[in-house]
Amino acid sequence: MSTNNPYGKVAFYPGCALDGLGKSYDVSLRLVAEDLGLKFERLDDYNCCGALEVKNVNTMAGLLLPARNLSLARKIGANAIMSACPGCHYSLSRTQYYMSKYTKVREKVNAYLEKMGEKPYDLQLMTIHAVEYFYNTVGVEGIKAKVKRPLTGLKVAPYYGCLYTRPKPYTLTGYMKLKDDPERPIFMDELLKALGAEVVPFEAKTMCCGGPHVYSDIEVALHLEARILKEARRNGADMLVVDCPLGGVALETNMNKIAEKYGEDLRMPIVYFTQLMAFAFGHSPEEALLTANLTNPMSILKKYL
Repeated sequence: MSTNNPYGKVAFYPGCALDGLGKSYDVSLRLVAEDLGLKFERLDDYNCCGALEVKNVNTMAGLLLPARNLSLARKIGANAIMSACPGCHYSLSRTQYYMSKYTKVREKVNAYLEKMGEKPYDLQLMTIHAVEYFYNTVGVEGIKAKVKRPLTGLKVAPYYGCLYTRPKPYTLTGYMKLKDDPERPIFMDELLKALGAEVVPFEAKTMCCGGPHVYSDIEVALHLEARILKEARRNGADMLVVDCPLGGVALETNMNKIAEKYGEDLRMPIVYFTQLMAFAFGHSPEEALLTANLTNPMSILKKYL
């Protein structure tokens, strides 16, 4: 498989999610990367990125936690750091932005890194999401060439979540060709079409799912999640395809609560885009951990076996 790697050496930051609730995301991502001949180095000894919330309690800690991961990536000689979780992508990109823009912030964060025994971060990394990585290295034609089970007739709603492309100053979406459209992203749409699936119109693709509010305000979370599922159902999707472990888990676990609260059954399978890629590439449902999903999609996918 020929690739066009525009990133140089890539460090993979799995974050807490992919080593926990998003295990099926991590396994399937590495599976399809190997199929496609893509090389990256998984970061050892990484720490939590701050999970969006730490910055609300302690500004410096909200910058220092991602900065240490950026420093670790440079320590192994990486030119880019890839995360699969949009929340992690946001935290890393946000720190990159503040350290690049404000000299005093950079000096203070780097001083703390040195006290911790880490190297100062030199701002030489590009922060990327896994969707961007697959789209820009292998591309649509490279994905098509690997498909052994075309998902013809499968209707999917690609859900990117609110942080994959935003805010623009952090993610640099809209500023360069390698980045997706900030308001109407299409990279995951194109990857799914390359598998043979039909992407339905889906205006909720970048809506917030309320994931961070699940414990603080469950009513808000259920309302937002119901709107996303209703939009997918209204447009005829067989399943929701996600690139975010937080959004995926929040939507999966709250489907019964949504049905109870609104009196409308909006349940549908939710899968990671890498799981669907692995399945289309010929891997078994067990290898892609599709059978481990709370919303088992095999009643729909079994016709492709």
